Amino acid sequence: MSKEVKIVVIGGGSSYTPFLVQSLIDKHDEFRVDELWLVDIDEQADRLNIIYEFSKKLINEQKSDLKLFKSTNRRDALKHATYVVTQVNVGMYAQKLVDEKICYEHHMYASDIFGMSSVFDAIRTIPVIYQIIDEMNEVCQDAWMINLTQPMGLISEAVIRYAEFDKYIGISHVPLKVQACFSDLLKIDESQLIIYAAGLSPITFMTHAFHKKKDKFRELIKIILKEENKCCWSKDFLKDFEVYPSTDLKYMYKQEDKLNEFIDNFEHQKTEPVLNTLIENQLFDLYKKSNVVQAMDLLKTRSGLEQTIKTVELIESMITDKRDYQIINTINNGHLNDLPENSAIEISARITKDGPMPIHMSRIPNQIKGLLQHIKSFEELFADAIYEKDLNKILSSLKVHPLMFDHVQTKSAFEMFIKSNKKYLAYYTKEQ
Repeated sequence: MSKEVKIVVIGGGSSYTPFLVQSLIDKHDEFRVDELWLVDIDEQADRLNIIYEFSKKLINEQKSDLKLFKSTNRRDALKHATYVVTQVNVGMYAQKLVDEKICYEHHMYASDIFGMSSVFDAIRTIPVIYQIIDEMNEVCQDAWMINLTQPMGLISEAVIRYAEFDKYIGISHVPLKVQACFSDLLKIDESQLIIYAAGLSPITFMTHAFHKKKDKFRELIKIILKEENKCCWSKDFLKDFEVYPSTDLKYMYKQEDKLNEFIDNFEHQKTEPVLNTLIENQLFDLYKKSNVVQAMDLLKTRSGLEQTIKTVELIESMITDKRDYQIINTINNGHLNDLPENSAIEISARITKDGPMPIHMSRIPNQIKGLLQHIKSFEELFADAIYEKDLNKILSSLKVHPLMFDHVQTKSAFEMFIKSNKKYLAYYTKEQ
């Protein structure tokens, strides 16, 4: 008899949660989930109640046998969990609005995956992730943590470097459309294309593309170079590069464009936190009214749903021992020889019932090795400072970040962050 599957969602009061619930219902024929627990903090109890009632309606209307529970007692809810999904948003969008104002005033772009505002998110979030792992080690030692929370690279490094926790998987930010675009260009079935990717989230590069055990990557690049901006990048940029950067590399290779885009969006109140706040208000109004059709239609227009899709695919592959390939964040363990062995990497892996089996790539191509080693040095220094609860060391680590060109501006922005986030920084004032 197979073991019962219990999924616990930390941050269950998120407006994205009904999409996760619906995705699990849709996958009922592929795999079974016995219990789904939605968990949030006391301050978010009202949101949690709304999401719980709406999700119950989704389940009942479709006559699903998924058992749904809610709790603000995280430790109790974690007992006997099989998978723990973390979608943590410390400070909510209100705090992200404060963060991006600081970035705007210091001529820095704001993004939750890379750059200064992602550092702000990590400082608030990593202590919470540590708390969750401590509780998992006590009450559900065999459970896997599947993390959706950004910034993925910094969180993954902090966990793998210091948490003494083996069952961690981070969801990649590489868009699903990359696989779709490659498959379309090669005129092959998307499910039959295996992409080899490696890097540090979100700085990840595609290096091979296998179809029926033959590497089609060179052929793929030749096709891409025939047409401008095919699959995101210009011909001039890709020529002689020999690797394919994920679309998130725009924050590195198109810095001025991304900064100008952020400034324009900020000045016209069109940044992601602003837009997400507006759509969340609409969604919760529809959730409260139990307007299933309108709510789900609106929810499906949001960015960020891919992370949930990947989470469900990952859980399905682990439950069913599917042994397909997915891009995930995990421990290096020698798979990339040019990065520290006990550090976090983003890499293609075969997903089994026992967890991910990363591909072994050995050496990193010279075109990207220096960049990845540079970023890894920053991640390690940052993780050390978080673990030591030392805000001064965190500031010092930022001197190594490849995008922090002006230390005066960086220091000023960091000091403003500290002043505006005191209620979220108790971890750093505790005795060591």
